[in-house]
Amino acid sequence: MRIKPAQISDSKVIHEIHTRAVKKTCSNFYTKEQIKAWLKTRSPEGYHEGIEKGEMYIAELNDKIVGFGHAVPGEVLAIFVDPVCHKKGIGKTLLDYGMRIALKNHKKIKVESTINAENFYKKHGFIKTGDGTVRKNNINIPIVIMEFSPRL
Repeated sequence: MRIKPAQISDSKVIHEIHTRAVKKTCSNFYTKEQIKAWLKTRSPEGYHEGIEKGEMYIAELNDKIVGFGHAVPGEVLAIFVDPVCHKKGIGKTLLDYGMRIALKNHKKIKVESTINAENFYKKHGFIKTGDGTVRKNNINIPIVIMEFSPRL
């Protein structure tokens, strides 16, 4: 597996992975209405800004994109893995890569986690600092606010 910066030409596959992951892995934690609102206005073009700024990266396995991440200094914004590739260490590899970006000039990393991903982040040293919501298409979607501080 290799991690590399995302390109605009990857945005369609990133969008497909994001959509599949939300529909599959979030379905036991969010209502159908919440998932529909979450995905309603998403498009491949919605990833272009993060890609153009160099904030997004992909995981490739056998020359196929199997996941992506989005990170900026101070925050991991997204980690999504194609559901058919779960339990292969791809999420951890994407998170490790994103954490290196997020730790640049920052002592803590913030993540706004989906409810279903809370245990994934806990397993990798994040602690819950609160609950929150994001509003998508007039629907509130619960999230978990988490933080990571490296041990010195």
